[in-house]
Amino acid sequence: MDKKAKNILLKTYWSAQGWKMNHKIEPEDFEYAKSKGLMFDSISISKEDVISRLNQILIDIPLKKVTDAFLCSLTNNRVDWRSGLGSFANAKRLLENKNIDEILYGHGKDINLNVLNFERIKFGGVRHVIGLYNLLDLELLQKEIVPTPTKEDIEIFKQILHKLENADANETPSVFRDNLKDVFNKSKNERASLMEILGCAEIIKPLRFDRKIPAKYDWGFVLHWRGEDKYDKTNLKMYFRDYNLE
Repeated sequence: MDKKAKNILLKTYWSAQGWKMNHKIEPEDFEYAKSKGLMFDSISISKEDVISRLNQILIDIPLKKVTDAFLCSLTNNRVDWRSGLGSFANAKRLLENKNIDEILYGHGKDINLNVLNFERIKFGGVRHVIGLYNLLDLELLQKEIVPTPTKEDIEIFKQILHKLENADANETPSVFRDNLKDVFNKSKNERASLMEILGCAEIIKPLRFDRKIPAKYDWGFVLHWRGEDKYDKTNLKMYFRDYNLE
């Protein structure tokens, strides 16, 4: 990833104080970041085009590339690579479920893809439920050269799974996120994002949806998960069948 282009993208939306209200960018900076594939002109896209391109990218991108990228991200800090697992899983849901709300495809006119790519690179994505984000995420990942995961990558993931398997029965997502620091010593937000991506892939999967939830929360896919749910071994095997993780 071109460092200058990445810096232009990040500084457009983020400062030391957090999100910027004014997204002004110099034309020459925009053109440079666009030339490196990190910023884009606004697009208009129909629901049919989103569906067609999602179908094609799921044919084009090997599942092993998605899972290799996820595993490599655990040590190389490429949270954008980590995002692909959630996008792959949600894209499949969108294409298989005929009763999806129209808004979840993400189609429309004059859509700003740059904020989506910012979220992808800065946080590992925050809109995995949206088809257009899945499309952008997977099409960009397909262009990457992803190495074979190292023993360290795989061992970290095994430790995360071990944490899930041995979580206390009443452990909430927030408590688990904090406990995860023992084996995945990243920021609080990055640990939460990792959990949400695994939740999107239904590896961290709530078994019940009648649990009490707090008045304020930032959780999405894993909101109703509790420690007693552990992790879904069937979905783990479906995505990570090429690795000895159990």
